[in-house]
Amino acid sequence: MQVPLRLLSAEDMQAIHDAALRVLAATGMLVDHEKAREILAAAGAHVNHDTKMVRFPPELVEAKLKLVPRETVYHGRTPEFDFTLSAAGPIYSRVAGGATHYYDLETGQNRRGTLADWRQFCTLVDALPQIHSVATMHCGDVPAATADLHSLLTLYECQRKVIVHNAFSFQNAQRMIEMALALRGSKEAVAQRPPYRHMLSPISPLFLNEDDTAQLLLCCEYGIPTDIPIMPTAATTSPITLAGTLMQSLAEYLGTMTLAQCARPGHNMPFFVDPVVADLRTSTPQFAAPEVGLLCAAICQMGVEFYGLAPEAIGLDSDGFTHDQTLFQKAQNTIFQVMAGGKLVIGAGLVESSFALDPAQLVLDNEIMVIAKRWVKGFAVNADTLAVDALTRVGPRGNFLIDDHTLKFLRSGELIRVDLFARERRDVWESKGAKGPMDAARDKAKTLLAKHEVPRLEDAVARELRAIVAAADAALVG
Repeated sequence: MQVPLRLLSAEDMQAIHDAALRVLAATGMLVDHEKAREILAAAGAHVNHDTKMVRFPPELVEAKLKLVPRETVYHGRTPEFDFTLSAAGPIYSRVAGGATHYYDLETGQNRRGTLADWRQFCTLVDALPQIHSVATMHCGDVPAATADLHSLLTLYECQRKVIVHNAFSFQNAQRMIEMALALRGSKEAVAQRPPYRHMLSPISPLFLNEDDTAQLLLCCEYGIPTDIPIMPTAATTSPITLAGTLMQSLAEYLGTMTLAQCARPGHNMPFFVDPVVADLRTSTPQFAAPEVGLLCAAICQMGVEFYGLAPEAIGLDSDGFTHDQTLFQKAQNTIFQVMAGGKLVIGAGLVESSFALDPAQLVLDNEIMVIAKRWVKGFAVNADTLAVDALTRVGPRGNFLIDDHTLKFLRSGELIRVDLFARERRDVWESKGAKGPMDAARDKAKTLLAKHEVPRLEDAVARELRAIVAAADAALVG
């Protein structure tokens, strides 16, 4: 499949892939987990247990790459929110994980997030049709060591869409498996319909730490899909050149993928390669710098055209503290991502480099996804759309508003409706309160929250989930 926006030639993509294979074969990755090294050694990797270095023969990587599913089913908490991600399929969006702060819907104040905030945000996710998946928030009013479990519990209770979640530790990952078993009833049912997707990440450059690797193997054992963001930072944890950062990102994806496919052939692990760049004055990662759009476009093109995999990336994040910068950066990187073949746009509702969640911004991002879907749809050129007959009927100085051709295409999606951006004359806009997009989004969020209700979990399941989290809290002081 060819994508509309192509930054790389076929020769470029092959060269980047080959360089990643050379790095894996000659340098390898540091794998700080004994069982993982044993699994890789048994599959044909070259392992030095003293240094914990693993070198990957190219033929091993290529063989395991063929096992990665080209279509990935994302299971909602309830079936009506399932979707399938594929290189040729439609685009979807997700809230990114890791935020600690929250924009108060009433005051606009950025403050430490609470469980009540997270419940509000999750309810809004459930209500918005263009937000398809949601990750984590680390709330400040629960124990820090179990905040991941409280976040996951809230997701199960307050929304029904696809959940992508991380664990603070292997022990908490085990507790998340307990929660999955409580929801689905058996290990087989969990593998058949996973209630969440587990997120973990290698450390750039080229390092799989012990705890995250243990979590990966645990997920392989239970059939829990793993969304593994490969996120080096150009000029600090990867080369300053965009090509070098892209190459390293692929090496880290391919090495981690090889381990997962050795542990569980066919393991559900999407193409989530998402490098960012550093501000060289401060070394701070920039999630929405102009170069990130280029990296995002290149990696999405490679995912679709070279690997046949559906790419994920953070196109809806921003680095700014003002609404104008946020909107510009989100639009900038989203168009790069989706026009280059990206299929899961991550960062909905996120602001300030994934530091905070903003419920009003979530509503705006829902609207951005409406626009992004129109971008990727393009337009058809055929006898009907060229409208020669319509132009002949209407003639010079005519009006197409009441012509049959206009009525035929009125609801076809040729022209879309957006609700949060002003389209009226200025006097009409002023008569309605002269509200900007953020004001309109805040009003819409409040209206949705006042009306929307999420169906409750079964009481017995809810009690069991809460008991698992309560036991984790109690163990902290036991």
